[in-house]
Parts: sequence; structure tokens; C-alpha cells
Amino acid sequence: MARISVAMAACNGERYLPEQLDSILKQLLPEDEIVVSCDPSTDGTMQVLEAYCRRDSRVRVVPGPGKGIAGNFNNAIAHCTGNYIFISDQDDRWADNKRQRVVQAFGETGADMVIHNGVHTDEAMEPVSQPFFQMYRIGDGKLRNLLKPRYSGCCMAFTRELAKTILPIPENMDAYDHWLGTVGEWAGKITYVEDVLLYHRLHGGNVTPKRSRSLGTILKARGKLLLALGKRLHRKEGA
Repeated sequence: MARISVAMAACNGERYLPEQLDSILKQLLPEDEIVVSCDPSTDGTMQVLEAYCRRDSRVRVVPGPGKGIAGNFNNAIAHCTGNYIFISDQDDRWADNKRQRVVQAFGETGADMVIHNGVHTDEAMEPVSQPFFQMYRIGDGKLRNLLKPRYSGCCMAFTRELAKTILPIPENMDAYDHWLGTVGEWAGKITYVEDVLLYHRLHGGNVTPKRSRSLGTILKARGKLLLALGKRLHRKEGA
């Protein structure tokens, strides 16, 4: 039986955290776990997590390093012990069959990473977008995905073996999920699942204006990514 770990990064997430935890816990098996790396928060996030830990032993909290979202996920993933590691934000909601469907995809395809579909919602969890696969044209294509990121961490799961290549997430990456997806494509096999298994809540705390970046800035970021990827693949081959 596959055992899964859910790696969650938390910080100032008190408002929506219970709904997300409930959506995950109700479909986990007794041997599964949620590992929450919690950065220092100014609201009641830690109190919420402590309450869940007291009533459900599958929830485990580790102190966050206070180094931003990538560092927080680094910490959560490093503490996971399951066969498959699912990435989770603190303010979304899982579809009721997400665990079952993703584990099924791993078993049927022998993938190292599974990326599934999702949809943006408003604060009340009403869909406000097309599914991600259609909206962002998500799919295979190493060079295409390298040039224009199409990954959403909250829709990713990967094997514990692939995690050895993923970690640590480089601190100078623009986006942690771009790193996860790039390593998944270049160091393993990705399976894409069309089912909408994640409801990504848009709210005042996570909606930021789009910033236009110069070509030079984009090329510099891609250069950093390629350099880090090359070093990581070399490390993997030498392991």
C-alpha cells in the first residue's frame, strides 16, 4: 500500500488553513501524514496547527526556517517519509478524490512526478477560471516549459526518490514550483492527469499584480535555472 506525505508550507494562514486541512485529512489513510513547515506568523496559524496535532496524529508540524516560501517547502519536503510527496498550499482545497486519483496515476504509469489539473476560485470557492491545463496550456515540452513556466506547485506530487534530486531547492530560484517541474521533466518522467483535483483560492493575501520583466531579467533567471539544473543532474549521475 502506497504511503503518502503532504508537504505544506504555512505562514499567516489562520483564516483558510482549517478548510484545507479538513479537505486533505478526510481522504488520507491511517499511515499517511501531513508535514507542515510553519514560518513565524503574526496570526493564529500555529495555534490552529497545534489543535490539529492534538486531535490527529497524522498532522506533524516542524518549525520553519524563516527563509521564504522556497525555504519553507524545502523544510517540509525534507521531513516527509512517504513513498509519494504531495505539495500543498495552506489556503486551497483538495478535491475529494485527489489522493486516490494521483496514487492511481503513479501506479499505472510508473511516473516520477504527477501533475494534475486545477481551477482558480474566489474566496467562497466558486470557480472563476478555466481549468489550468487549458488556461496555461500545461503539458509536455522540456524547452517550452523551460522558457515559459507552466507549473503550479499545488498541483504536483512526486516520488521520494525524485525528492533526492529536487532537494535542496536553490535559494536563488524565481519560483519554487518552476524548479520542481523542471527537475521532474529533466530527471524523471511526468504524467499529466486531466482531472480537476485542486481548487486554488484567490484572495487578498495571495493575489499580486503581474509584473512585466525585461528580456534581460528573464534570460538571467533562465541562466540561473539551467546552471542549477546542470549541477543537480551531474550530482544525480554521480550518486
